[in-house]
Amino acid sequence: MATKEPTEGRPLGFNIDIGEILKEVTKPKRRRRSSTSRSSGVGDMDAAIRRAIRVELADVERALKQLAEEVVRLRRANEDLAEKVARTLRS
Repeated sequence: MATKEPTEGRPLGFNIDIGEILKEVTKPKRRRRSSTSRSSGVGDMDAAIRRAIRVELADVERALKQLAEEVVRLRRANEDLAEKVARTLRS
């Protein structure tokens, strides 16, 4: 028979450091020198893949920023709601 864990039935909290996420997403990218010893066909393919990845990363960056802004908005709304509940309970 399985034993119950002490956290079963209770929500597990998590901590999101919005500042850290935004710092990681917006830090400047380091450029690497490409080697010139490759054949032009392979280089063209690599360049196309790098461009596609940069586009995808830009989309991910935008999505992370939007997510971070939404988390901040929801935290503020939650704090406001908690204040209203506390005021209601006091009166």
